[in-house]
Amino acid sequence: MGEASEPVRVSPEEAWRLIEEGRAPVFLDTRNARHYAQSDVQIPGSLYIWRGELEARIGEVPRGRPVVTYCA
Repeated sequence: MGEASEPVRVSPEEAWRLIEEGRAPVFLDTRNARHYAQSDVQIPGSLYIWRGELEARIGEVPRGRPVVTYCA
């Protein structure tokens, strides 16, 4: 998986492969606050930014690493 100008859907296995390859992906959780708070499904170390705030907070997303966005 190289640089992409458009988002690319990846499977959990492909996301895990990024970790194994040492590419240090950023896992970005984009659920709304209510769903995030009610869930016990969170990836340790993930960055939480609700999708409605993402444009305003895009500067918080690390650059130069693959970003895996999820809403579980």
